[in-house]
Amino acid sequence: MSGILNTKSKWIILVIILLSLSLTTCGMSTHDSQAIKDARDSVLSETNMPGISHRQQQFWKKKSANVKIGLALGGGAARGLAHIGVLKAIEESGIDVKYVAGTSMGSLVGAAFANGITADSLQAIALNISKQDVVKLLDPSMFQNGIIKGSNVSEFLKTIYGNSKIEDMDIPFAATAADIASGELFVIDSGSVVKAVRSSISIPIIFEAQQYNDVYLVDGGLVDPVPVDVVRSMGSDFIIAVNVNTLRPNDEILIEKKYPHINSDQIQTIKPYSLPIFRKDSVRRVTQPGIFEVTQNTLSITQAQLSFVQLLLEKPDILIEPNMQEITIWEFYRSEEAFQIGYDAAVKTLTKYFELHHVSQEDDG
Repeated sequence: MSGILNTKSKWIILVIILLSLSLTTCGMSTHDSQAIKDARDSVLSETNMPGISHRQQQFWKKKSANVKIGLALGGGAARGLAHIGVLKAIEESGIDVKYVAGTSMGSLVGAAFANGITADSLQAIALNISKQDVVKLLDPSMFQNGIIKGSNVSEFLKTIYGNSKIEDMDIPFAATAADIASGELFVIDSGSVVKAVRSSISIPIIFEAQQYNDVYLVDGGLVDPVPVDVVRSMGSDFIIAVNVNTLRPNDEILIEKKYPHINSDQIQTIKPYSLPIFRKDSVRRVTQPGIFEVTQNTLSITQAQLSFVQLLLEKPDILIEPNMQEITIWEFYRSEEAFQIGYDAAVKTLTKYFELHHVSQEDDG
């Protein structure tokens, strides 16, 4: 009897969690929807990046002939859609990428790029993803080791990669995953692209882990959020890294160690929280985070901190860091904004690199 009650309890918890995620993605209040629309309009209207000049293209043509350029794409779930905009800028510049390594969402986008899919094609796929489509990908698990089985995600990945093998890709590619028991990093550089990416995007607790022999693999971002070291080991001697998980504009907190000091007498127990579906008003309490807000912020903050330290140690030659703070890790339907933010950040960073190397930004027509 206790076993039956235990299973029933698990399903009740699962329903509550999936409801929370569904409400997060497609049950927003009018106020929330308007805020997202305003943010999108702001991003799209403020862009004034001039793009890549002919002189810059010539610079990269020469650079690509002299070095083996590797691309390291970090994780970030929906924030990783900014990678598509970065790839667009890389394509425009004529940068000849010799190696690609990706973690989590970076593996999903990176695998497509390495397999010859253009940034425009990737963006077309992303633009067709609605809030409802995101929810449809959520196939509940029996709580083996994650709340989402991920079979629907695998089917979606097949629509992108088909039956492609990593060893047959146009550009050498590797995805990363981590052993959930030991934290050991695994580099997946052969075999099914779908299985490699599915393993790399297995966010702990959210998605079921994938089994490799006696090892259970989860999201590589758990230990290596931006795989600079991996793409370097593949043979790169010039690395462009893309990190979509930053704490900007608050990175000075990490550097200057200015922490707030508080009085514990002012700390209170949180009042009982009710889901919007159980209230007459559908407006969420912005001051009280729900379970998925807590989950996404835990993942984002942890990866941002780890990325910050890792990138200081690994020192990529170029680091592109789109500011994705306004887009949560679940908002896959905001691809238009993510693309533009990624593109603008890439053009801006490449421009700075050219300036440091005395490359003129004037198009010689």
